[in-house]
Amino acid sequence: MPPDTPFGASGHGSCHRPACPLSHDEQTARDKHNSRTVVGVDVNEDNVALAALSEDGVEETLVIDFPEIKFERHRYFTIRKRVQNAEKESIHDTLEGREERFVRDRLHKVSRHIVEWSQQLERPCIVFEDLKQMRDSIDYGTRMNRRLHHLPFRALQFYMSYKASFEGIPTAWINPEYTSQRCPICEHTERANRNRKRFKCRSCGHQDHSDRGASVNIAVKGIKKHQDWNVPALNSLPQVRKVRRRASGAVDAPTVTHPTVRGDQADGRMGVSN
Repeated sequence: MPPDTPFGASGHGSCHRPACPLSHDEQTARDKHNSRTVVGVDVNEDNVALAALSEDGVEETLVIDFPEIKFERHRYFTIRKRVQNAEKESIHDTLEGREERFVRDRLHKVSRHIVEWSQQLERPCIVFEDLKQMRDSIDYGTRMNRRLHHLPFRALQFYMSYKASFEGIPTAWINPEYTSQRCPICEHTERANRNRKRFKCRSCGHQDHSDRGASVNIAVKGIKKHQDWNVPALNSLPQVRKVRRRASGAVDAPTVTHPTVRGDQADGRMGVSN
């Protein structure tokens, strides 16, 4: 089951609430068990990674960068702290409203892009991590807690979910355990496999963009949990494609890195974007 409606994910009680009431009950989506493609979605602090898997293998992957959300939230946090110390509550509320509108606008644009990308696939089902329990248990110190707990992970998942429903695309949820640590090629699981955005398996040597690898693992879990067809053999992964959304909503042309494969890499960075 999906986590609770994620309006509180930002740290503000009403942040990211849709402009009009929306209910999953009002939408009609195809049965999630009757899907030919499973899209794993890995939501991060500054990007969303997507991986589409079918019985034939990996159909497509994509990493959508949106660093401006992280930047703007930190900027507004700093300004609000100064205003709060000056005891100017009216300005504090105005700034909070501006931040809410900015983030909500970006989340809508990113979620729309993801649903449109999924529509090109054959009978897709979009799969998310159930992050509620994991987020509630985070304790990495005051500064990191603020960054992680205030980021709109669940709000973005909610926007993607109801937009997908409007298009008849079902959504599903999986346990997030080890999705960022497991090698999608050999399934070796170890925390040391991942170093920020770089993934290198300590067992088979596979290298990848760490968020893209996590999205593949999410898709694999979605197939195992919700589909009656087998997970395809993953002997290699396609090139990592990255796009960046601008403030206007325009999408920059994708950048492509080397193919991800097992074995020695000439430059030691195969399949990994800076």
